[in-house]
Amino acid sequence: MIELISIHIPKTGGTSFYRALQTVYGVERVSVSFRRRDYFEAVEQGGLPRALPPQLNVLHGHLHYEEVRELHLQHNAKVITWLRDPVDRVVSNYSFFKHRLLHPEHNPEVAAANAHRISETLLEYATLEENRNRMSKFMQGLHPKDYFFIGLLESFEADYERLGKRLAWAEIPPLPRLNDNRRFRKALPEVDEEALRQLQALNAEDMALYDWVKTHRSAF
Repeated sequence: MIELISIHIPKTGGTSFYRALQTVYGVERVSVSFRRRDYFEAVEQGGLPRALPPQLNVLHGHLHYEEVRELHLQHNAKVITWLRDPVDRVVSNYSFFKHRLLHPEHNPEVAAANAHRISETLLEYATLEENRNRMSKFMQGLHPKDYFFIGLLESFEADYERLGKRLAWAEIPPLPRLNDNRRFRKALPEVDEEALRQLQALNAEDMALYDWVKTHRSAF
C-alpha cells in the first residue's frame, strides 16, 4: 500500500529528503529514487505499477504527477514535493549539467550525448523548452492546494520538521545534506539584473507557482 508519493523536482533537495525517508520508513519500504530513465524503462516493461514491489509504502523520484496519478488515486496516497526559488533552481541545474560535462567520468553517457553543449551559456541553457518552468511541469495535473505538503528549500529544515509532525513520525531524524552543490559552488555563474529578469520571464509559470505556495504556506 503506497502511503506517500514524493515528487522529486531536480535541484530542490530531493536526494537529502530521500535518505531521510529511508531512515523513517526503512529502505525496503521506500522505492529506489527513480530517475527519468528508470521511469521510461518501467513503462517499457509494462508500466510503473508493475515495477513496484508489493511492500512499498513510499514512492520517490523524478516523476511527474501525471505519471503517478493512477497510483495516487488508487492508493489515496499523500502527494508531497519541494520547491525552490525558480531562478536559483535553474542556475543550480545548469551548474550541475556543466559539471557533468566537464567531468565525464561521473556519467560518460550523459557527457558523450551532450559534448556539443560544453560552451552553452546559462541563458542558452535556460531558453530551451525542456529547462523552462520545470517545477510547474512536474506538478501539472494536481492543483497545488491538493498536495498534502509542499515545502521550500529555502526553509528546508523547518519545513521538514513540520512535515514529520504532520505525518506523525515517531521520531524525526536529522536531515542529511546531499548534492548541495558544494563541489561546484565556485562555478555558479553570476546573474546580473538583466539576466535575472530574463530568467524570471522564461520561468513565469514557476515564479507564479512559487509565489502562490509562499502566500499559502499556512495550508501546508
